Amino acid sequence: MSALLARIDLWWTRIEVALAVTVGTVLVASLLFWVSIKGLAAVTTWDNVAGLIFRIAVTSLLCGLAAWGLSRKRSERFRATVTTVTVILAAPLGLLWVRVGVSHFSNIQGWLQDGSTFTLFGGVRGLGTRLTLWLALLGASLATATGRHVSIDVVTRALGDKLRAPLLALGGIVSAFVCLCAAWGFFDFIALDSFGAHRDDSAQQKLSAVSAGMSRHAFLFRRQLALDMHVAPSVLAGTEWSHALPVSEWNEWLAAGSWSSYFEKVPESEPADSERTMTPLVPSPGESPRGVLIKTFNLIIPFGLLMIALRFLLWVLLGCPVEGAHATASASVAPVEGAA
Repeated sequence: MSALLARIDLWWTRIEVALAVTVGTVLVASLLFWVSIKGLAAVTTWDNVAGLIFRIAVTSLLCGLAAWGLSRKRSERFRATVTTVTVILAAPLGLLWVRVGVSHFSNIQGWLQDGSTFTLFGGVRGLGTRLTLWLALLGASLATATGRHVSIDVVTRALGDKLRAPLLALGGIVSAFVCLCAAWGFFDFIALDSFGAHRDDSAQQKLSAVSAGMSRHAFLFRRQLALDMHVAPSVLAGTEWSHALPVSEWNEWLAAGSWSSYFEKVPESEPADSERTMTPLVPSPGESPRGVLIKTFNLIIPFGLLMIALRFLLWVLLGCPVEGAHATASASVAPVEGAA
């Protein structure tokens, strides 16, 4: 039995490590992407030099990388000196393209913020916040697996080995219970606040409401991605994003979606002879499309707490193994006191 639990723990850890790496990579990439877009779209004035600083940093970085690569056959000291000098001397070159592409990237920034899939997440900031929460919960679960979770161990350090193990197990069980209660509390609040469940509904009814809402949000996500793919070539080519979608193409896009499977009120098509253009943002009957996917992403919190609770139980079943900080701290106290 212990061997099976150990394999489950190893399998679980590998999945969480892979998820943590993936989430961290997506988080960093999305933030770097957004900073780059904002830097390229920023108009440099006396009061706002963010665009200039970004261009100087990019110019110095690219020139420094080129200098490092071209001097690869020379000594490390020579390469470091040449690269450093190049980075410094290349900085003023950023002034040469301080206004290049500002309007173009400003248009792309407006599209990403107000008429794309990012809008459904409340912008890059909303997406980044939820990814950060997910990363923190994954880290907490991994810490729990090795006994590195936050604990007040004044009592356990003073006890002998015979009493310490049962007390650690009891603490793990209590922690699992607290995490389970917190997970349900967060889930219950999200079901009421974001998915239209009622306070008097049963647990099954709340689960059904959340499940239906997640399916609806997944549908909106798919439709918005299709819309993004459709308008992206025009926007990237320089067409103003708010005028990149003619009514005829909007009607075709609406007809391609099975709206009646998810909404009682189906979005209506526009008159075919209209010369208007449409904002390339998915309609969401009954709720605003901006930040709509945040409602589903908020479920990361109760799900993460549930995983931590199960991790605590598995940790107890494995005998409460403790690694790293606790053992090291315990071992280092005696020499310090003796020296004093």
